[in-house]
Amino acid sequence: MRPGGIKSESLDQVQYGLYYGVVTDNNDPDGLSRVKVKLPWLDKSDQDQTHWAQLLTPMEGSKFGWYALPDIDDVVVITFIGGDISQPVIMGGAWSTADPSPEPNEDKKNNFRGYRSRSGSRLVFNDSASSHVTISDSSGDLMVGIGDFDSSGSGPNAMQIFRPPMAGAKGVAISSMQGNIELTCKSGTLKITAGKDIKISAKTTADVKTGGNTTLKGSTKGTMTSSSPSNYDASSIKIA
Repeated sequence: MRPGGIKSESLDQVQYGLYYGVVTDNNDPDGLSRVKVKLPWLDKSDQDQTHWAQLLTPMEGSKFGWYALPDIDDVVVITFIGGDISQPVIMGGAWSTADPSPEPNEDKKNNFRGYRSRSGSRLVFNDSASSHVTISDSSGDLMVGIGDFDSSGSGPNAMQIFRPPMAGAKGVAISSMQGNIELTCKSGTLKITAGKDIKISAKTTADVKTGGNTTLKGSTKGTMTSSSPSNYDASSIKIA
């Protein structure tokens, strides 16, 4: 398999080792997620670019693997198979003063790992005293948190996981500080099971609607209270 261009007939264009390059094109006509790169250290680098270069990723297979295509003007590290400049491979990206890392490691404890998208959405593994995993949008108002809910560590990736007052200090939290949360199970059964209690709290209205029967069962005692007059409408009501 030769991912680049035609094999060189001489050693005139042999380049061994690793080099910096700048991405010039990421619209691969063959749909193979390759990029073209210019090499600033070569003569005429403002005019010339490499052949299409494959990306070296943690895993690649038939429509699976880690997908993170570099943007145009991103700095990458490039090598050439057998030193042949027509066979480029991208080893990875490189942060710089112009393109800094999303985690500055302010407290020098290196507690954060993860991924941050261009828009600011994040997957963060926090290994500090309050260790947790978070998935959030760029605002941090929409979040899934797993682990200790308290914020710990310093820097832009230290996040407080929102929890209602009735929640404990750790667990799994799905929070939306703006907009809605919707759980949909279109063709199956949605089950909520708890080893102890299930608590539902709403500041205004709680609506429960079913297309068929509604059943509420309690093995010991059932209590329904209302601070205002209540209505129970049905063609017939039986209280045993």
